[in-house]
Amino acid sequence: MYNKFLKYYLIVILFSSYLFSAKITNDFWKKGLTFEKYLKKHKISKDIINLLDKDDAQLISEINDNRRFYEMIASNGILLQTLIPIGEELQIHLFRTPKGYKVEILPVAYQKDTYLALLSIEKTPYKDIVKKIKNRQLANEFTKVLKHSVNFRSIQKGDRLAIVYDQKMRLGQPIDIPDIKVAMIETHNKKYYVFKHSDGKYYDNNGTELIKKYMGKPLRHIRVTSPFTYRRYHPVLHRYKAHLGTDFGAKRGTPILAVANGKVIYSGKMGGYGNVIKIKHEDNYISLYAHQSRLKAKKGEIVIKGQVIGYVGSTGRSTGPHLHFGLYKNGRAINPMRMVKFSSKGLLGEDKKSFLRRKRIYTKIINKIFNENRPSYIWNTVQKRLVSPKKKKYYKKLGW
Repeated sequence: MYNKFLKYYLIVILFSSYLFSAKITNDFWKKGLTFEKYLKKHKISKDIINLLDKDDAQLISEINDNRRFYEMIASNGILLQTLIPIGEELQIHLFRTPKGYKVEILPVAYQKDTYLALLSIEKTPYKDIVKKIKNRQLANEFTKVLKHSVNFRSIQKGDRLAIVYDQKMRLGQPIDIPDIKVAMIETHNKKYYVFKHSDGKYYDNNGTELIKKYMGKPLRHIRVTSPFTYRRYHPVLHRYKAHLGTDFGAKRGTPILAVANGKVIYSGKMGGYGNVIKIKHEDNYISLYAHQSRLKAKKGEIVIKGQVIGYVGSTGRSTGPHLHFGLYKNGRAINPMRMVKFSSKGLLGEDKKSFLRRKRIYTKIINKIFNENRPSYIWNTVQKRLVSPKKKKYYKKLGW
């Protein structure tokens, strides 16, 4: 642990001499920009990627466009260091040392707090959340969650909605998709609730699952060799590791199957992932199939669930034949195994009891917010009409 802190202390000392002649900027990662292209732009050899182990080198292929990244650049234009987010939990740290550039994978530093939104509808829920709460991601999530239980066309001016959600922040700005815990809209004198249960799914007031997704298996016979994990501190390597997908062991040439109907949006080489196919499905899901020996499906092709799209191989950074299967929702990596098997029977037994306990707590919280007209947190504004997440006593009074 001492060596770890010493390392970062030396990095701070190294760059402190540049502080008066360097500037820190931030921008959104451009579509189509790869880490290799980014290195070339700054005249840095891509050979530094080879110093990473297989898993970390693969993660570099996970950079998504439209994520905010940060740079420190000297007055002479030389890149001193940069932080590029990979998914939700990790980031690439590229930095200059007296002996050249180095790259490593670090955890993303962020704060997560609970916020609330309460507003009266003037136009549509989406437009009003964007205008009044200043959080477009929240507007997207609310619309997707509620559309399964409420007819938005019947919503009238003056109807009200309330949301309790968790939001990650980085340097004062919201990052990633808000995690809605409970939401409610009142229209035509009736309240419609949605609750997020501990299984990550949304249910209505009766415990009926609102968003059902049924995906097939990417291989006919499943044998997991490496599970999905956002971030794990490795006890031996003493650093954070992540695996944003599930690896399935299989013989070279084993047929790979599309897990659902969709359109092929990528078919080709992708850095450490080797030969890759990406398919876009309904509701902004994207599936990824990596390390293929041969690609069958072409970009732009419409495929159906169970169709053969390629064959298992060991291309890219791979130690043997296997399929790396990734699944993304709105650009965020999620655990594929949660989507392979779904039950349409709803909550039963202890799961149902657990849901009802959670429902009682959430219902009490959101009704209190609604009835007492609690003020919303308004993002990217200096308005005083907000509820600070730092007021823990305030939340405790609400019964959280």
